[in-house]
Amino acid sequence: MHRFARQWSINLLLAVSAVTVSGTAGAQELDAELQSFSRPQCEPGGSLFAPGEISLEDRSEYRLALSADGKTAYYHVDSATPPHQAIYVTHLKNGRFGPGEVVSFSGTYRDSDPFISPDGQSLFYSSTRPVNGAPERADTDLWVVHRVQGGWGEPQHLGPLVNSTREELYPSVTRDGTVYFASGTFETDFDMYRIRRQGNQYTAPENLGPGVNTPDSWEYNPWVSPDGHVMIFASLNRPGGYGLGDLYLSFNIAGTWTQAVNLGPAVNTEKDEFHPLVTRDLGHIYFVRQTWDPFTDSDFYRVDTRCLWR
Repeated sequence: MHRFARQWSINLLLAVSAVTVSGTAGAQELDAELQSFSRPQCEPGGSLFAPGEISLEDRSEYRLALSADGKTAYYHVDSATPPHQAIYVTHLKNGRFGPGEVVSFSGTYRDSDPFISPDGQSLFYSSTRPVNGAPERADTDLWVVHRVQGGWGEPQHLGPLVNSTREELYPSVTRDGTVYFASGTFETDFDMYRIRRQGNQYTAPENLGPGVNTPDSWEYNPWVSPDGHVMIFASLNRPGGYGLGDLYLSFNIAGTWTQAVNLGPAVNTEKDEFHPLVTRDLGHIYFVRQTWDPFTDSDFYRVDTRCLWR
């Protein structure tokens, strides 16, 4: 992405933060400033990402993670044949992503939700794999693998202070090692939490508060910027949304997450949008879209972040 466009994207996020704080007056100033910038051709709802390469027919892909240079993609696949839920990796060569393959540490248990740490040295994910020799778990816990020479090391459980008998899913990690995730059950609901790194351990989970979590909706799938200041997440059945699940934006102001705002029709539709990812240069947002009635397999979509402003 051109340096000017990258800086413009960063300024947009900062401007939205100002609007969140200053209200209508700030919104009017932002609207005037945006008139001076050109916008790309914006297809409502975005466009299918890597069709025939990563987004394939007759299977569902979830939770995309990209390396900092955008040339390596991790994602998890649900399929009717073994491995039924596994994490895949593929690489960009000559402008196309090659056929994905199951990563070295996946393929035996139900693995999902890959997320690459900002330094590229760790991959966090969710799994039902056994802990300390026990049988495979009925619920999902958070795990991490670290890079070693020639690939990935052995999976490490994030521990009993973090993981519970509920589902722990969708990790996102900041530069200082703070992990954001969702916890709950599919029979009740999900809220989002964070844990902080202290040496080789993590603190107890902290609820992210009423700016993002609501009592009657699901909040899950956080993507958090490397500096911990911006979060995009999915919420299910939230009042005022465009469909079943929508993507929302919140800012970390002095440790408190601001009241979330809907990303609007550039991304959200009457279908279910979830699993957001923003590229390192803030130029594009990727996400999953799916329908449930009737059921259709999920795929990845992409939107230029400039299209969020209409």
